[in-house]
Amino acid sequence: MLSEKMDISYLRLSLEDDDVASGDTLESCSISSQRLCIKEYVRSNADVPTTLTEFVDDGYSGTSMDRPAMTRIIQLVTMRRVRTIIVRDLSRFARNYLEAGHYLEYVFPSYDVRFISINDNYDSAKIKSGDPAALQLAIRNLLNDLYSKDISRKIKSAVDLKKLNGEYVYGQAPYGYKKGKQKNTIEIDEEAAIVVRRIFQLAKQGVTVTRIAQKMNEEKVLTPSVYLASVRGKYKTRDFWTFESVRNILINRIYTGDTVPFKSHVIRIGSNRVKMIPEEEQIVLPDTHEAIVSRETYYQARSVIKSNKKTKTGAAPNVFSGYLVCGCCGNKLSKGRPTNKNWLCATARYTEETECKDIRLNEAMMKEKLLSAVQLQCNLADAKLKHSRNEQDKTQEEIDGLSWELKQKQRNLDENASRLMELLEDYYAGKHSKEDFLAKKEELKIKKDLLTENIRSIEEQISLLKADKRNHLMVEDEVSKLNKHGQITEIDTYLMKELVKEIRVYPGNAVQIIWNFADTITA
Repeated sequence: MLSEKMDISYLRLSLEDDDVASGDTLESCSISSQRLCIKEYVRSNADVPTTLTEFVDDGYSGTSMDRPAMTRIIQLVTMRRVRTIIVRDLSRFARNYLEAGHYLEYVFPSYDVRFISINDNYDSAKIKSGDPAALQLAIRNLLNDLYSKDISRKIKSAVDLKKLNGEYVYGQAPYGYKKGKQKNTIEIDEEAAIVVRRIFQLAKQGVTVTRIAQKMNEEKVLTPSVYLASVRGKYKTRDFWTFESVRNILINRIYTGDTVPFKSHVIRIGSNRVKMIPEEEQIVLPDTHEAIVSRETYYQARSVIKSNKKTKTGAAPNVFSGYLVCGCCGNKLSKGRPTNKNWLCATARYTEETECKDIRLNEAMMKEKLLSAVQLQCNLADAKLKHSRNEQDKTQEEIDGLSWELKQKQRNLDENASRLMELLEDYYAGKHSKEDFLAKKEELKIKKDLLTENIRSIEEQISLLKADKRNHLMVEDEVSKLNKHGQITEIDTYLMKELVKEIRVYPGNAVQIIWNFADTITA
């Protein structure tokens, strides 16, 4: 009863689409057109499931399978929860030739998944080994892959050429500048430039980065993010200057009027991995825009920045690294040396206006708290799983009962139709008067209408119950993430990555754990 499978429609659009990238709409027009295409196909093909669960990746490239909705679909496939996957065309599913072929030829057949690509006229349920349609799809799959890589290269080449010509094609202008009147240019934003010049001047005088941040906070100078939010809107802000916010200004060569077009490069097309180019190997384009500080000031100011290069050690990363966040200012907590016992908020070094100085989290105590929280979530999840399965059993019993009743009503409807035919034959044979015939015909019509309405009502009830059952299956899948951790005795990096999104720490060692799953306490 728990093995009911899903029929899925999958829709995808790349981030490059204008209406998505600009943020003007919640989902792209092309997503809507894909949805319409799939609906029309389902409507015109009787052997295709009519109730589809929709999965959408709007703003994701097809060159990688690492997309939220696609990842979820593959998980469901491996759990044997999927019966059918429908896409408008193969390029919506994947543009990578090898990956697409792997799923179509090996993974989906292994899990008995029917795959339909509408525009490619491909239906795995109707394609046999050696069928020309399979070869055509493989060729189209390869062409999609080559097309995607060719387009990516052309776009990159065009952008790279603009960069080498000194055009500013790097998105928003950095703090201290604003977009120029001429396309792909920047000009000085004098209000912000005053702050930039002062920071460089203080650094040139030998004032440390930490002390500069403190002075900015003491003088109530707006941070770059707060200032840019006031000018541009829709900007994630931080209210206090920190070491990093000052350092990011001091190391940015753009303030000298020079541009460094290539500081990093993508390892390969379709990959999200980026490799940094050593500073000594970077190309520098001089005098591409008006300078805020001189090159001499820039190099003198940089001398106050301590090297942040760290020697590699064999020590394993701390399980809490990157997860602990100050509840007062949103800054990541740090604890310096691995031997230190407490995690602190660095914002306390730069300002006394927050309660960040009261953040002092003992690591051993946090491990105990988190371990207890995980065990509690596991116990609650186990209870929720049992409840969900009981509800599914009850729902299935209702579906079975209604299905039997539906068959009875359909049988009665067929019998009613047979009686009407018999009545018509008897009338033509002279066995009934016209008045008698019309009266009996009206009785059968009323019965037919009643039966039709009953059937429609039962079908609606079954549809709602099946949807309810699918929801329970989704709950079961969610809580199953926790079941395997029911017997944990210690916190490790794998568990953190699997279960924890963030841990917010407040004064007095109060913590709020943000899970990677629906909280079973509040759900």
